[in-house]
Amino acid sequence: MELLVKEALEHRAVNHPYLKALANGEFENMEAVLKDFASQYGFYSSWFPRYLTAVISKLENPEFRTHLLDNLSEESGHLHEEDMEAVRALGIKDEWVQGIPHPKLFKRFQVAMGVDHSAQPDIEVDIWRDSFLALMQGGSAVSAVGAIGLGTESIVKYIYKDIIKAIEKYTSLSLEDYVFFPLHTEVDDEHGLILLDIAEKMASQSPEDERELRKGMLKALDLRAAYWDGMYKRAKAIHTYEIIT
Repeated sequence: MELLVKEALEHRAVNHPYLKALANGEFENMEAVLKDFASQYGFYSSWFPRYLTAVISKLENPEFRTHLLDNLSEESGHLHEEDMEAVRALGIKDEWVQGIPHPKLFKRFQVAMGVDHSAQPDIEVDIWRDSFLALMQGGSAVSAVGAIGLGTESIVKYIYKDIIKAIEKYTSLSLEDYVFFPLHTEVDDEHGLILLDIAEKMASQSPEDERELRKGMLKALDLRAAYWDGMYKRAKAIHTYEIIT
């Protein structure tokens, strides 16, 4: 597991030049680029309950299913007290997040960024979310756990740190406006640890299961990296005075 986590954290999806350019303010119009990110990433993020549900449907072990059902409940806004203690330490107030589904938290961010909700998904995010869902639905159970765990929940903490840095430096948004991101750096970190435990138990069954786990992880990371490639091109194409809607 340690080697797989290391491989995931060294992957281009986690260390993409698009993310580094956002964090370092390398685009001419950072506000417009972040608005574009808010518009497009929301199309992927809003499907997260679907991805989780697809994985849960593949798990036969009741204990594993219970853990992911708990994850799904938190996506609906039902946070445990231990989670709330962690997020309070970040300056997040209960009423900002408790009882609020996470897709609504992302929409709050979009509204604060001035995103037009009649906007349609661009081809990059359309391909990403369709392919990721197909990976959950069409692969083996251990491959799906590799994708949602090692390839997703275990790495978003590091990805979102770059996003948060860009938001804090190049917008005037309040913490309540972009709370989706710091919330997930805490909650998804815990989910990632639980999924690592599940992954280890599933992969220990056979060498083939270990291979399937890594394959699911790499597929998820490659899909995310391809999406960042497309977003990087879009960001570089945004002119200084262009407004993305």
